[in-house]
Amino acid sequence: MTAHQTRIEKLLTNPNLNESTRSFAESLLGNCKKWGSLTTKQWSAFERMEARFDPEVIAARKDWNDAWNEDMAAKLQIAAKYYLKNPPYFGEVAAKIIEDITYIPSEKLYRKMVENKFVQKVITTYNMPPAYSAGSLVQVRKSQQCPHHRLKGTIALVVTNEGDISSAAKGGRPYTILPFGSDKTYRVEERWLKRHKG
Repeated sequence: MTAHQTRIEKLLTNPNLNESTRSFAESLLGNCKKWGSLTTKQWSAFERMEARFDPEVIAARKDWNDAWNEDMAAKLQIAAKYYLKNPPYFGEVAAKIIEDITYIPSEKLYRKMVENKFVQKVITTYNMPPAYSAGSLVQVRKSQQCPHHRLKGTIALVVTNEGDISSAAKGGRPYTILPFGSDKTYRVEERWLKRHKG
């Protein structure tokens, strides 16, 4: 018996295997017995499967799921919305997170998505109170890179100070403002505004 066969047969004794995984492992074992070995691709697939069903890995996953809480879920939602507005990173899983609020990612994926410096800045912005309340008067800064160039220096009314944050820049909170003399509202970021002192 080869070393490959021994490891595959050991995995097949694991009670945590689901039906599809067991079927795949049995198929690999059959190939191994028939040909004496597996292809590099087949063996790599087996090793990933073997690692996934390692008792220590399963125990660690259970501990992670047991430790999951509302704060972590909220941060994950913030991260997912950020990535959807800033493709292409984590696009597919971000969409899944938004669609299924009960989804718990692996600890490795969570840390990659949430604990990087960009998303941490976004979370900080979410947790800070808005600088300008709805109904207050603001002025669009002339020095900031506001995409609405015609608005620079314009006085406006803050309509809302809520929404998903798409920028990791300081002051990235979104606002909806209504410039004086206009019937059209605009979405701007807090960093592009200053309090009107008139």
